[in-house]
Amino acid sequence: MTEDQKELEQKMYAAWLDTIYWVTSSTKYRLLEMAGSAQGIYGMEEGKLAAVMGLKGCEHFQQQKERYTPQKVWRHLAKAGICYTYCQASDFPGKLARIPDPPFGIFYRGSLPDAANPAVAVIGARKCSEYGRLIAEKFAKGFAERGVDVISGMAAGIDGIGQTAALKAGGHSYAVLGCGVDIVYPKSNEPLYRQLLESGGVLSEYPPQMEPRPALFPPRNRIISALADVVLVVEAREKSGTLITVDMALEQGREVYTIPGRCTDSLSMGCNRLIRQGAAVAVTPDDIIEDMHWDNLLKRQKTQLQRQSSCKLSQTAQEVYAVLGLLPAAQDVIVARLREHKSTCTIPQVCQGLVELELKGLILCRDRQYMRLCDEM
Repeated sequence: MTEDQKELEQKMYAAWLDTIYWVTSSTKYRLLEMAGSAQGIYGMEEGKLAAVMGLKGCEHFQQQKERYTPQKVWRHLAKAGICYTYCQASDFPGKLARIPDPPFGIFYRGSLPDAANPAVAVIGARKCSEYGRLIAEKFAKGFAERGVDVISGMAAGIDGIGQTAALKAGGHSYAVLGCGVDIVYPKSNEPLYRQLLESGGVLSEYPPQMEPRPALFPPRNRIISALADVVLVVEAREKSGTLITVDMALEQGREVYTIPGRCTDSLSMGCNRLIRQGAAVAVTPDDIIEDMHWDNLLKRQKTQLQRQSSCKLSQTAQEVYAVLGLLPAAQDVIVARLREHKSTCTIPQVCQGLVELELKGLILCRDRQYMRLCDEM
């Protein structure tokens, strides 16, 4: 059996586990630590299961085994056009693996975001003003035209408006849902849902056929902010669900930008309050692109790929480059990411790889922090 086949088999068992919606992600991670693999969890002894899940949880787990096999679940996903990845798979988004409360797995239709592309989460009020609509369209269009992905929740209002504008401009957008990926919510955004499948994707940690419920939306917000490098708040009331995403973004170390509004507008109260608390102000998409040092990266992205393919990099340099992103990272963070990817590189080898990448113009070092970059050839 090849490595790809082994990984696919483990995904099948992980997907089965992830359809048991009442088992929390933290419990699944504990089970995985004990069993070593998703398949190992499926075959775990009842006593060990009960030690983690309790007797009632163990009973429900065994009932699920009797009802559905991993093979049956996997066939159902394939028939519905739903893909799946989980924390031990090679295609699991690295951005999700590095947050305080990572999802165990992700169901998706379309594709997963490309880790090499910068991404902005455009979020805001469901009942937005005309001003908010215009701003969301302006920023999302500007990001899409410059090659920046737009992440949001496909909700009514700012979320859906921004994603629609990004796709219309020829960009890529990804929606994180508070329900199963086979559920279109709200129904009014069904045309957007179809477009996302063509030029992006829809993602959810919840299993297929899971109907939207109020309790499911706050947890999904952490995935929206995690997949983005920057969170942009277009409009938000002073007490708004949008601000939950902001809190999660700050906890994850993401940059937060907001659009200023008039002091008398209730839909700008949340944004203006964020500014008082230290959030950055954006007036144009270029404000964010320049602050994040994406300008040169986006202009030369094609050149970078060509140059990288023409460079004969050592194995270590390739592994180091693969875990570097658009945000600066210290050496200890890079080493930790390599360990997450099961790399056996020693610290001296990592240092050597960083020097090699810097000399070849593929990364930039500032204040002992490293980030992807490409200079003119």
